[in-house]
Amino acid sequence: MAGDSPHTSPEAATRSIVREFEPTTRTRGRTELQPYEAKMPEPLNNYNLPKDRKEIEEKVGRLKEQFPTFANKSADDLEDLLRFEDLFQAHIDGLEQVQLMRTLEYELREENERLAEVNLSAEEELRRMRDNVAELQMFASSLTTRLYELVQEHLDLQKPYSPNALLRRLKEEYREMDQKSEEMSSSFMAKDGVVEAAQCEDFVRQYKDLRARYHASESRCTLAEAAYKNGSLAGVPMSMDR
Repeated sequence: MAGDSPHTSPEAATRSIVREFEPTTRTRGRTELQPYEAKMPEPLNNYNLPKDRKEIEEKVGRLKEQFPTFANKSADDLEDLLRFEDLFQAHIDGLEQVQLMRTLEYELREENERLAEVNLSAEEELRRMRDNVAELQMFASSLTTRLYELVQEHLDLQKPYSPNALLRRLKEEYREMDQKSEEMSSSFMAKDGVVEAAQCEDFVRQYKDLRARYHASESRCTLAEAAYKNGSLAGVPMSMDR
């Protein structure tokens, strides 16, 4: 193979390409060329070789710009690269961009393998921690349920001592005293014959005591009801929002 010419001028490269595709008497074997991929420069051959020298120079310049490693190679070298796949692969493998890309690929693969090993090594610990969290969540749920039950029991115990319950008990108490005093008065008035002084004194004493307790209970109930209505009497919640 001919060596690369790093100091070849554009004009010399142009003449070399034009001369390569001009008819020649030298007999060459049939060369199987690989098809060009998209966005690659249009190949120059005997059928589409431009007649305009400027267009040829433009195509050569595009070749040098897009494929700088092929710019200074002779036509024989380019044909050898296209003919021999291992030679072409060796040339591609020697490019700095390819070597950099493969170095980065190797580093990324190594880093991915390292991260995968770290994740796999932590898998058992993560599974154990996840199981512990599930158990703690179940335990916390049972404690929450028990808390609601205890709070409801506490509220049930408070209900008999709520303002409404206390007011209802006061009303029942003074109404019962009023009814009892009326029954006592009716029973005393319904007696026939002469009533002894001791009986009268005993009736009066008991009746006054019942009426005094009645009025005291009624007054307490009236004051407590008024205080509850204006908000000065503290209440006990009847239920709890869950």
